[in-house]
Amino acid sequence: MISESVPASPGGKARRRVAVVVRRRLRAYRMDLAKYYRRDCVLPDFLIIGAMKSGTTTLFHMLRQHPGFLPPLAKELQYFHQPRNFRRGEAWYRAHFPRQSQFDAARVRLGYRPVTGEATPAMSAPGYARHAAALVPGARLVVTLRNPVDRAWSHYQHMRRNLLPEKLDFGSALTREQDWYARGLELTTDNFATLGPRLHKLGYIKRGQYAEQIEEWLRHFPREQFLFLNFDAWRNEPVAAASRIAAHVGLPAHSFQAAAANTGGYGDAMPAQSREYLTEHFRPWNARLFDLLGEDWGWPC
Repeated sequence: MISESVPASPGGKARRRVAVVVRRRLRAYRMDLAKYYRRDCVLPDFLIIGAMKSGTTTLFHMLRQHPGFLPPLAKELQYFHQPRNFRRGEAWYRAHFPRQSQFDAARVRLGYRPVTGEATPAMSAPGYARHAAALVPGARLVVTLRNPVDRAWSHYQHMRRNLLPEKLDFGSALTREQDWYARGLELTTDNFATLGPRLHKLGYIKRGQYAEQIEEWLRHFPREQFLFLNFDAWRNEPVAAASRIAAHVGLPAHSFQAAAANTGGYGDAMPAQSREYLTEHFRPWNARLFDLLGEDWGWPC
């Protein structure tokens, strides 16, 4: 079972988030240079595309236990959906992955073909599916989904601890998001740089409307390349989830050890009024999702 750790002090959390931002920026600049001398790097075999706050970090770090997984330089490369990185080009993206010579050596050592992949849980972002399909059309896709009501609350708590923290209470934040869409605001690849900090980062509701996101991905990738996982079910059996992913991406069986990553305890319970509102809001979206998946995961629908 994935346990929740005691939350760190606000000051320590803020310092770590600043460090993460600095590391990402420095890595991006290093890759601007590395793309000129790391020209023989491979492309990913799989992408863990979402959803945010649904265990993607835990799954990625458990996969690292497998000797046949050659990881990239970081879990989240934020290339296909982030205009700032996408403009850096394919060579920049490739530079994050192992060289072909490393793959060849690993294949000889292991006796089977290794794989590499990354996990950027931003499946709702415009352009992500289209850009990914253009570059890695054969990639296996892993989608872990959480009850959207609980996902929204976890997302909100995450943003409350962000470097630029959410300032509104949860109910007000939900109302604000609905007001944005009532005013006709819509996130596109063209306006992502300006509206992304609002509509994407603070999309507590939108990012839980999974059906419309999966429908978009299915327009670009065949159904057999997807593996859908129910976070609410696998969180108590992470080894089984990791084993399913390994098989999906073409790796042999492995004795995984349960692990948890990116966990945190939230002391406050979701306000009852907000839970009731979200439950009713997501009913039709959940029904649409279960029609797509061909199975009912038990969420209100």
